[in-house]
Amino acid sequence: MRLKVASIIGAGSIENRPIRPGETCRIMTGAWLPEGSVAVIKQEDVEITNENYIIVSVRPRLGENIRRSGHELRAGDRVAAKGQVLKAEILERIAACGIERVPVCKVPRVYIIDTGNELLLPGSPLKTGCIYCSNRSLIACKIASSRAFPLLSPSVINDDLQTIVAAIKKAARVSDMIIISGGTGNGLFDLVSNAFEYLNAQLLFKGINVFPGKNTSAALLDGKLVFNLSGSPSAAGILFEALVKPALLKLKGELLYKGDWFNIELASPIDHLKSGRSLHRGEMIIKQGHAYALPVNRKDINTGNIPLLLDVQKRSGEEPVMVKAKLIVD
Repeated sequence: MRLKVASIIGAGSIENRPIRPGETCRIMTGAWLPEGSVAVIKQEDVEITNENYIIVSVRPRLGENIRRSGHELRAGDRVAAKGQVLKAEILERIAACGIERVPVCKVPRVYIIDTGNELLLPGSPLKTGCIYCSNRSLIACKIASSRAFPLLSPSVINDDLQTIVAAIKKAARVSDMIIISGGTGNGLFDLVSNAFEYLNAQLLFKGINVFPGKNTSAALLDGKLVFNLSGSPSAAGILFEALVKPALLKLKGELLYKGDWFNIELASPIDHLKSGRSLHRGEMIIKQGHAYALPVNRKDINTGNIPLLLDVQKRSGEEPVMVKAKLIVD
């Protein structure tokens, strides 16, 4: 098919004269089309002759390469919802509407306090009877992956009531949430609950009927949410995902977060499974087109599979086959 090129249309502009019916014109990407246009042929799909004719080898389809007004967004369509994370695609839609600024929530600052006379910060010479404080790195990374800002206590806090009280007071002044690692037991040196009483903090709960949350607690101090998690890194990581992260995401304005749990079949039994309800780390694996949950321990966490948090119920004399799970998104 041999067609005569009549004019050039730029982005939104057209020559002074109208395009006559049956006439062919050359346009730029994004230009308004002449009234009655039924298709646009890409320049790379035609041969242009010296006489300003074009040769088209394939007849275009009706509506080809034409974007109608409102094909992506119509007047009144919602571009972004309150409480939605502003990811790249959402920001593009906002910009496409010509919106320069949108109100956003403040990024929460979460203060981490590590307690324990036996703890040393990494980089210090290891002393007899001491271990390195690894919860600090674990929790800070999980806070950052939740798009919040971790604040670190400059040192490990000794098991002394007044020292713990002073650390909590400082944290409450500079942060929006506090996470205390360690001191959840009932021993002489487990003093975090005593510090809550001393500060007249409003205790929300102490202990949950789920392993490993037996002595986990939370309180309100000066309007700030304070969590006291186990000093065990494995338990602290699990409890962060189950308890702290949902609260943290709500605090930072993610109102659409659900963290939905789903049912999944176990690929293998869980070693040393306790009776009752317990939380475990797991990974999603695919076998013959079906998804399964594979329990993992601390030494097997770098396999590259999709990480899961498993909620397991064991009744006396029964091994669970189906468990509840949710994705751990880092």
